[in-house]
Amino acid sequence: MNKGSFKNNGSKEPCGKIWGERISAYIDGELSQDERHEVEDHLRICPECRSFITTLERIKGVTMKMRFADPPDEIWKHYWTGIYNRIERGIGWIFFSIGLVILICYGLYHLLVGFFLDTDISLYLRIGVGFGIVGIIVLFVSIIREKIFRNKNERYKGVEL
Repeated sequence: MNKGSFKNNGSKEPCGKIWGERISAYIDGELSQDERHEVEDHLRICPECRSFITTLERIKGVTMKMRFADPPDEIWKHYWTGIYNRIERGIGWIFFSIGLVILICYGLYHLLVGFFLDTDISLYLRIGVGFGIVGIIVLFVSIIREKIFRNKNERYKGVEL
């Protein structure tokens, strides 16, 4: 920064980057007692830095008075309803999936022990039932995977009719 140059708001810049940073720290109360005296001494002899500190103090005053607007209660209600629904559904799907996996494993174990290891049932029948079960599982997984893919790529998901 050049000494005596003007900013767009009409105030002059401080003598240099170091003085600008010191003045900013001075306003924020971040300087030691000796550093504060040094800045105050400089401000007595430098009109550009006095103009700069006046501008900074005005900006700080305005920004300290600013407050974020609180959204209306309806927006908060909609926000929390959406969060609760997503959490509830997520937890519900987790419990449902765990229960389903346990039941499937239990059923497969008893099917394996009771049907596939029974030597009284013909080998062809056991192979046929095995292929049928594997086919049903593959089709079920394929349908679920396709549903998930369609839901992720649905173009008109947010459109209400």
